[in-house]
Amino acid sequence: MIGELLVGIALILGLFTGIAAFFGGFMNMNYLLSGSIAINPIMLLLAFLLITAWRTAGWWGADRWVLPALGTFRQPGTIFHKTQQ
Repeated sequence: MIGELLVGIALILGLFTGIAAFFGGFMNMNYLLSGSIAINPIMLLLAFLLITAWRTAGWWGADRWVLPALGTFRQPGTIFHKTQQ
C-alpha cells in the first residue's frame, strides 16, 4: 500500500517520473500475473509510455527543477557541483 501511494504521489507531482512509472508498471505486472485482468493491461501500456517518454513527461512536473539540481550518473548537478578555488 505504501509503494502504491508513493508511486501515485510521484506521478502526480511529476517527481522522478521514469522511476515511478517503472515501479508502477512493476506493481501492475504483479497484478496481471496474479490473474487480475480489468484495466491493468491498459495501465501497463501507459506505464511503458511514461518510462520511454520520461524526459517530456518530467518537464511538466517537478523533474524540471529536481533533476538538473541532482544531476545524472556522469555529470553532477548544481547541488553536488564542486567549486574551483
